[in-house]
Formats: sequence, C-alpha cells, structure tokens
Amino acid sequence: MKKKSLINLSYGKEHLAIPGPSNIPQRVLQAMNQPSPNIYGEKIVEITHKVMKGIKNFANTSGSVLIYISNGHGVWEATLVNLFNEGDKILLCCNGHFGHQWGKIARRLKLNIEFLDVGFSKAIDPNKIESILKKDKMHEIKGVLTTYTDTSSSSKNNIKTFKQAINSAKHNALLIVDAIASFGCERIEMDPWGIDVLITASQKGLMTPPGLGYCIINKKVKKNTLSKIYKKSISPYWGWYSRLKPKKFYEIFAGTPPTSLLIGQLEAINMLEEEGRDNVFLRHKILSGMVWSCIEHLGSKGNSLKLNIQNESQRSNAVTTVFSKGFDFTKTREWISKQGGVELGVGLGFTSSELLGGKSVFRIGHMGHLNPHMILGVLSILEAGLSFNKIPHQSGGVTVANNYMLKMIKK
Repeated sequence: MKKKSLINLSYGKEHLAIPGPSNIPQRVLQAMNQPSPNIYGEKIVEITHKVMKGIKNFANTSGSVLIYISNGHGVWEATLVNLFNEGDKILLCCNGHFGHQWGKIARRLKLNIEFLDVGFSKAIDPNKIESILKKDKMHEIKGVLTTYTDTSSSSKNNIKTFKQAINSAKHNALLIVDAIASFGCERIEMDPWGIDVLITASQKGLMTPPGLGYCIINKKVKKNTLSKIYKKSISPYWGWYSRLKPKKFYEIFAGTPPTSLLIGQLEAINMLEEEGRDNVFLRHKILSGMVWSCIEHLGSKGNSLKLNIQNESQRSNAVTTVFSKGFDFTKTREWISKQGGVELGVGLGFTSSELLGGKSVFRIGHMGHLNPHMILGVLSILEAGLSFNKIPHQSGGVTVANNYMLKMIKK
C-alpha cells in the first residue's frame, strides 16, 4: 500500500528568519511597483538625494554618502581601494566568518594584514587594539577594520570603545566599520563615536532588496579624497572622487542609476523615520531579547541547546546564532521551512567536529520589518521542529519569550 504523504501546512505568507536579506515591507514592494522614471529627470535626482540624506541622518554624521550598485562585498572593496595602496598595513579585527572574508579581498589587493582574531564566541577587546597600536611606533598601520556585528557568530563589538583605543594609543589609524548587519538594528553614532568610514547595504535593517551598497565617509576622509590626485590604481567604477564631485548626475552611480531600488529604499527610510530612530533601536533590542530568553529556556535543565554568545552585552540585536553539540539541525531547518514556511539561517564558518562541521548551528535573523507576533511565530515553529525531530529541549520557550516582551513593555 502506498504511504500517504505528510500534510503540508506551509501555504501562506513565507517568513525569512535568515540574517539577510530580510523581509521586505509591503509598502516598499508597492513603492517599487511602478514604471522606472526618466534617468535624466528631476524625480530620480530628488529621490537619490533624499536617500543619501536619510542614510546620513540615520548614521548620525555630517559626512557624505556614496551609493554603489553592489552587495556588501562591493563596498568592502570600494573602501579598501580608496583608502589604501598596495603594501599598506591594516589591522583587521575578526570575531567571525565575515571579518576573514573581508580579509580575503584585502589580501588579493596586496595589502599587509595584521589580524586580531578572537574566534567566534566573543567580541573584540579594545584594549588589545590599543596594545597593538602602541607597539606600532612608526604608524605603519593605516586603518583599523572591524565588523559591528558579524552575522556568522552574532557577536557584536562595542564600536564606541574602538576610537577610544586608537586615541589612547596616540595613533592616527582610520576606524572603518562594517555595519551591514547592524545598520537600522543597532544604535550607530558615526560622528560621536569617531568612525571615519561606515559601510552598509540595503538588504538587512534597511528593508530593501539586495543591490545597494553604501560607503559613508566623514569630513576628514572626504577632504583627503578630494585633495589627492586621482590614483590610477582605483578603477573608474570604484573610485570615490568622481562620485563625490560629479560633473553630471549619472557619475554618482558611474552610469545608470538603480531606479527601482532607490524608490524602494526611500520608502524604507520613510518608514524608519516615521517610527523614530530611538524606537527602531529599542524595538530590535526587545525582539532580540525575546529570542534569547526563549533559547535559554529551551536549553535549560541540562539540554545542550545554547546561544553562541554567552555574554549578553556582546550579542547582536540583528541576528542570533544557536547550536546544540552533536545534533544535526539540517532536517529540522528543512522541516521548519516545509511545514512552517519559515526559513532559518545556516551555520557559517563553524568547522569543529563537535558542531558537525557547522551542521549543529543555525541562525535566527531578527532585523528590519519585524514585530512580536512575527518573532513569536518563528520561535513557535522552531520549538515544534525541535519536538518533531527529537532534539532535546525544555518546552515552553514561546511563553517565556512572550513574558519577556510583556516585562519590557511595562518598564
């Protein structure tokens, strides 16, 4: 007798609980659903400048915004080729997979890299940055590069202390921060924190499809860029000079502007501004706390389910990395996707045998267009998936998450 196929309950709105691309708001999709405007007309010029202003305001800087038709890797490269020459030395601070990926690009550009690598379970200690820079008597290190949040480990660095470390060492290295996962999720104060270059992209906290990358540079970096003779080593596309001083509008993009993406991005920025900057940060803080409290409960009473980052102050408000040693989550993620319509993120960069080469790891994205019922839905289907696949856990995590939310609202 033919075995009856398992019922499929996933028909409905799918939910991306991966750490980017994030869920795109209906308002953004509707805004993009229009004919492309004239690329030489006033409308797209106005939209572009409004996007630049919105990004600049959200970063809290008096500097300038450069837009690339690119993903995060593109703005990694743009930053490296505009700030450094072949053979220049940089200090690359790594607390996960993506710091090393940035390093691969730097190595191919023949930069001299000194790594400050703390692994996947904690944030960078700024005292170590200060110590390294104090030993650099000749100031050979031209820049300190770091991720704000590394989406593989979900470890969050205390960026505010990094510039303090550079200053304490009496060093002139630039502070360059990858905020691709953090922008629109974590508090970012570019000028008050002394960040020289901040990079981000459209597809995470900025709630827009992938394709827009941003380099945000402070006044000092802009002045240096414009005062230097155009370096032949910089390609016409990646160079900052012509984008900062365009003779014609199209030079801002080195060609045709990404019209639909810009329209969508402006609508997303409008949504962030309507909500209010402080509430955006607080909302992400509470939603991430709901995830942490749930996972901590699920892994209690001797169960092996654990948050990758144990120190709460070092956890990201955009993504949470979870593991259970010795258990393969592959089938659980697949079941959650097929039955629940929820996509969880895979483990990245974890290679140890006790984590089954990363198969024991999954990630929950909680960034961008998100509210409590969406988070509770993700946590509920996660708990069901653990039960269905017989992964040991303490039941009741969703209730704990709900109680955490109520406690935070009452404060």
